[in-house]
Amino acid sequence: MKPSLLAACAPGWETILAGEIGRTLPGAQRRIPDRGWVLASTVPDAPAAPALAFAAQVLPAPEPLPALSVALAADALAARVAAALADHDGPWRLHVFGVEWPGSPVRATRAALIARETVARLRRRCRRLTAALTADPAVPFAPDEWLVQYALLTPRHGWFAATAPAARLRWRRCLSRFPGGVVTPPEDPAPPSRAYRKLLEAEAQLGRSVAAGEIVVDLGAAPGGWTHVALARGAAVTAVDRTPLRNDLMAHPRLTFVRGDAFRYAPSDRPVDWLLSDVVAFPERTMELLAHWLREGWCRRFVVTVKFRGEEDYPRLERLKRLLADSGAEFQLRRLGSNKNEVTAFGARNG
Repeated sequence: MKPSLLAACAPGWETILAGEIGRTLPGAQRRIPDRGWVLASTVPDAPAAPALAFAAQVLPAPEPLPALSVALAADALAARVAAALADHDGPWRLHVFGVEWPGSPVRATRAALIARETVARLRRRCRRLTAALTADPAVPFAPDEWLVQYALLTPRHGWFAATAPAARLRWRRCLSRFPGGVVTPPEDPAPPSRAYRKLLEAEAQLGRSVAAGEIVVDLGAAPGGWTHVALARGAAVTAVDRTPLRNDLMAHPRLTFVRGDAFRYAPSDRPVDWLLSDVVAFPERTMELLAHWLREGWCRRFVVTVKFRGEEDYPRLERLKRLLADSGAEFQLRRLGSNKNEVTAFGARNG
C-alpha cells in the first residue's frame, strides 16, 4: 500500500480511527504502523473536504524520512523543506512531533531538538525561509501559507509532509494549526467543573474565542463550567438546564438562567453569537439539536459535544458530518484531548 495519508490519534484509538477513515473514505486501505498512528490510501471520489473526528492531526501525501540521529534528521528535513519551498516566498510553519504515552520511546525533547536544529540549518543556508516562518501555532493560517510536518513514529523513523495551500484547504477539517493537534489548556481552579477545558481547546483549534459583549446560549449548562468561561470573558450568557448552576454564577449580573429542557429552548434574539452545549444526551438528539440551530440560523458560532454510549455509536458521526456540510457551516469535528467517549463539533455558520 502506498500511503497518501498519515493520521495521528490518541494512543489506543487507532482501530477506531481506522474504522472512521474506512467510512469517510470508502475504499481506502488502512494499516496501523505504530501506536497512535494510522496510514491510509485515499480514493479518487473522496469528499472535497473530509472530516476525521478521531484524528488529532493528519499528514497528506507523507514520505518516509529516517531520523537516525538528531543531526541527520535535521540535515534531511532542512533539505526537504528547502526543496519543497524553493518557489514559495510566503509564510510557512514547521511542526515536528510524535505521539507520546506512558513508556513511549518518542520524547517531545527529541522532536524539539530536531525542529530547532532544522531551523538553524535553514538560517545558515536559506535565510529567506526562516524570515517567513510562522513561530506561533495559535496564529491562524494565512491564505498562502504552507504547512510542513515531520512526524516521529519511533525515535529513528519519521514521515515528512509539505502541504501546499490548496491541499491545506482541502484537508482543513482535519488539519490543526498546533503540532500534532495538541492543545494544553491552562489549569484553572475557578470553574465548577473540569469541562471548561473542552471549551478552551475547541476555541484554540477554531482560532476564535468568546469575547466581551457577545451573546452566548449554553444548553445543559449545569454546573456551569462553560458558562463560567463565557462570563469571565465579558459575555452575556443564557444558561438553560433543569438544574441551577453554582450559586456565584446564578448571582452573576450577566447571567440569565432558564429552567427547562435544553432541546426545547429557542432564543428570542437571533442569531446569538455562540451556541455552547456539553449536554448529556443520546448522540442522535445532540446532532439534531445542532443541525436545527444551524438550519434556523440561530447562532453564528458553535461548540457542541456529542457523547457516545459505546463504540456502536461511532458510525453515526458520518450523518453528523453530512448534516454539518449540508448546513453550509465551516466546521471541525474532533475528539479533543479533554474529551472522553465523546467528540466536539465546533465552527461557524456561513452567511
